[in-house]
Amino acid sequence: MIATQLTVETADGKTFAAPLVLPTATPAAAIVILPPIFGVDQQMLDLAGRCARHGYVATVLNQFWRDATPQTFARTPEDRTLAFARAQRVDVDQLVEDLGAAIAALRARPECDGTIAVMGYCFGGRYAFLAAARLTIDAAATFHGTQIELSLADAPRVAAPLSLHFGGDDPLTPPDVIDAIRAALEHRDDANIEVYPGAVHNFSQPGWPGYDPDVSVKSETAAFALFDRVAAAV
Repeated sequence: MIATQLTVETADGKTFAAPLVLPTATPAAAIVILPPIFGVDQQMLDLAGRCARHGYVATVLNQFWRDATPQTFARTPEDRTLAFARAQRVDVDQLVEDLGAAIAALRARPECDGTIAVMGYCFGGRYAFLAAARLTIDAAATFHGTQIELSLADAPRVAAPLSLHFGGDDPLTPPDVIDAIRAALEHRDDANIEVYPGAVHNFSQPGWPGYDPDVSVKSETAAFALFDRVAAAV
């Protein structure tokens, strides 16, 4: 694995950077990781490392780089309040545009073979879904993704296979929300929605309340299986 940096130039002439982890063999398919509200913390960097060990180029985007407080927040109750307030300030359309710019920058790298998947966690789940609807990507996965229901008007535009993972007892995505997402994606037979009985929010996040190692492994394995199929078919 090689750690380096992705430089992204946005449509409005700004520039931001993202950590980039390269697998042993390139060119390879790439994964864009969209973090929870806390930002690019060690858990997300560890995930990028797992992606690289699986053979993917991986980058983690700071979705809050435009905010007055772009830093990574700790996963503490105090910082969670600040992170939640920051998330509410995000311009949805602008963030999707920035994600598109990052995908373009990634595709331009010689280490990337042009195949792009997006993984979204919690807050990032909505934007992984929107990437599948508004941007040109090859697959997307979400893990206890939140606020996807706010973007279901974009569901008819989804043009990539999806692997969506929810906790059966997650209060942020109750059964009626999951049912609405499922109904909105009925037109796609490659939109796989998995609900894990008893799992709650943050089931994929080690060291955080709600972490479920079995569900974490199952959901991540399913996402990689989808990405592997897509990468092999391109």
